[in-house]
Amino acid sequence: MNDWLSLSSAAEFLDVSTDTILRRAVPWPKDDDNPIHGRIRYKKLMLGEKTRMERRYHKPDLEAFLVPA
Repeated sequence: MNDWLSLSSAAEFLDVSTDTILRRAVPWPKDDDNPIHGRIRYKKLMLGEKTRMERRYHKPDLEAFLVPA
């Protein structure tokens, strides 16, 4: 299972604009794996050798937006 989505895939997953994802995005905390309420954590990941670092959004954080509070 892939827990990381690109910006466009994250927006499509929630059926929102990419701006909505960017407004809620926060960098992954270095020393804490706990979710941040109302935010979507991301990491910059290298997808292959000699490629640039790309932001990837944590799918479980996105799924939390689909569940009523």
